[in-house]
Amino acid sequence: MLQRRELTQVVADPELAGRLISTARQHLVSAETLAGTDPYLAYAALHDAVRKALAALLQVQGLRATTTGGHLAVQHAARAQFGATMGSILRPVDRIRTTRHEGEYPTPTTWIDEDTVRDDLSAAAAIVDAADKVLPHLPVFIA
Repeated sequence: MLQRRELTQVVADPELAGRLISTARQHLVSAETLAGTDPYLAYAALHDAVRKALAALLQVQGLRATTTGGHLAVQHAARAQFGATMGSILRPVDRIRTTRHEGEYPTPTTWIDEDTVRDDLSAAAAIVDAADKVLPHLPVFIA
């Protein structure tokens, strides 16, 4: 992913990674709060929580997605590194990304409601929790 310029090396910053986790937790609260009144925005917040939690895993290692790699690079890097140990926790990530994309670029059949948000809220929270737990144990990536 580094060779394809989907990821780049940056200064590893555990404090920034921690702030990303805190922001992810705030997004989960926002998603829960907005689920009944603005489910599309709530789902976007849910997706952002997942993305920021996975980005925190990269940040603590001194890695960051580039504009070339974007959101998919964060997802692919997390799956490549943690799929064996966190596979079941990471399984909903692609569905959450796809659902959020459908909400941003709807078709006539797109429908995100409160139940959609609430169905994925616990999965998103599990991803954020897992990322938070693993952060202190990750070494800086050395190419």
